[in-house]
Amino acid sequence: MPDHDRQADIRKVAKILRDGNYSYDQSADLFKKARREVGLSPPDRSGGGSPERLSSEEQEAFLDAAYNRDGRTGLMMKVLLETGARVSAFVKIRVEDISFRDLEIRLRETKGDKPRDVPILSSLANELRLHVGDRETGWLFRSRQGGHYSRRRIQQIVKSVAEDAGIQKRVYPHLLRHTVAQRLADEGMREELLQQFLGHEAPETTQRYYEPRRADVKEAYEDAMS
Repeated sequence: MPDHDRQADIRKVAKILRDGNYSYDQSADLFKKARREVGLSPPDRSGGGSPERLSSEEQEAFLDAAYNRDGRTGLMMKVLLETGARVSAFVKIRVEDISFRDLEIRLRETKGDKPRDVPILSSLANELRLHVGDRETGWLFRSRQGGHYSRRRIQQIVKSVAEDAGIQKRVYPHLLRHTVAQRLADEGMREELLQQFLGHEAPETTQRYYEPRRADVKEAYEDAMS
């Protein structure tokens, strides 16, 4: 950004703070909420560690809010949350990508990439079977125009459902992917299997789900020293 544009923006912000008579703490809160509104996140300076995720209580509240809206929204959010699909792959799922016999969904990340099959639970398969009905082809989740949803629209739906659920943190589709990945790691899925499930090319990307949390280190220390 050119310096003169930056200076103009600084003056605009200063005027807002003066006119609003904001205190230092109030101005800090204002900027925090403004950054969240436009989707800005702080850089990761932790040097690693597990990504943020939804707690089990937040997951339950999130799905409850989605299904309370309507069954279709609930099913869409459940597919995202249980398959760990990137939003770019989720919007491109077709009816013929579902194998009800093998309990799998085929995901295609981008054009030219090799598709990968991820497992699904029988409970999710049963819901998908009801949703699909007698259709044998076409987009799994069709927009009102008959095409597939845009990534932006799915992001909006996820954010709106999280707000309905009263979740305070910023919720977006990739956070749902982090959530299922961390859950599988915590429940003992081997690292190479989780890497395959998530479609990570580099094992280092998967390893972060296995790094111990500070609370776990503290608990282990207290157990050992007591």
